[in-house]
Amino acid sequence: MMGHALQLAGDGLAIFPCLPFSKKPATAHGFKDATRDPRQIEAWWRSRPDLNIGVATGAKSGIFVIDIDSGEKEFRQFEQQHGALPLTLQSRTPRGGRHIFFRHPGWPVKCSQSAFASGIDVRGDGGYVVVPPSASESKSTRTRRYFWMNSDAPIAEAPLWVLDRIKATAPTAATSTPAAAWRELVLDGVEEGQRNKSIARLTGHLLRRRVDPHVVLDLMLVWDQARCRPPLGPTEVCTIVNSIAGKEFNRRQSS
Repeated sequence: MMGHALQLAGDGLAIFPCLPFSKKPATAHGFKDATRDPRQIEAWWRSRPDLNIGVATGAKSGIFVIDIDSGEKEFRQFEQQHGALPLTLQSRTPRGGRHIFFRHPGWPVKCSQSAFASGIDVRGDGGYVVVPPSASESKSTRTRRYFWMNSDAPIAEAPLWVLDRIKATAPTAATSTPAAAWRELVLDGVEEGQRNKSIARLTGHLLRRRVDPHVVLDLMLVWDQARCRPPLGPTEVCTIVNSIAGKEFNRRQSS
């Protein structure tokens, strides 16, 4: 792991350690501790050789990343409409997602959750990604790892349609959801097809306001039963809340 971390730093990326089998930073200030200093990198991994590797995205490393989780179909549709991507560095996540690396354009690239499209996040200034050959948690004895899909590929400039999409969907104060819309959502509930997205939105809304995650989970379980038609059920609600809580934790680490 140390060798891979040093190689990435030598390629110009700012590196920091994450806990073994985790995305959680292993340093006090997370990605803010990222560095290219080989002495610091060696010290981290000599103290614990199984640490995962995190890369600070944004201007600090000169890159941003398109993080495709469940939005592979949507991204393929963008490519069909606008043209295929240039050859650029890509990695596969343990859960089957995809990280696409591009050069930083020189203007602020905000991190966003599903703003590019449903299931497609942007990791830019104030964010980070975990990179190969880091490993993820697994309930089985089989270790699941990140791996490079094309480790020899350069990091290319993003096509204009990708940059335009990021600019168009960047979160701003003008696009924030008014209080009346939140009240309407809570009172009226949602039908099938809007349940997952609505629970994710409400969870993020509450967590951003520092409501305790355990309280948020209880509220979402009750709201699911009372306002979702039909309810998703506890298992799926817990999965959604845990996912959003993890992303909120990462956001706080980077702020």
